[in-house]
Amino acid sequence: EERRKEFIKLLKQKTEESRVKIRRVREEIWNKVQAMEREHAIGEDEKFKAKDDLQKLVDEYNNKIEELESKKERELLT
Repeated sequence: EERRKEFIKLLKQKTEESRVKIRRVREEIWNKVQAMEREHAIGEDEKFKAKDDLQKLVDEYNNKIEELESKKERELLT
């Protein structure tokens, strides 16, 4: 039982690390998109479409992470 709790704690830590990595990547991509708009490589509409698409991807991957975390936690508790 104690060991399972340790694994769950580790699972939650790894999950949060994954979310942080996703946020960092989102920030890097958003900075590149903004730079492209400043250089007139893309328009303002394209910038905001890219932002929406990027957020959809981030949400999708965060949901996948949550699903995996829940599944693994249930496995550890049984």
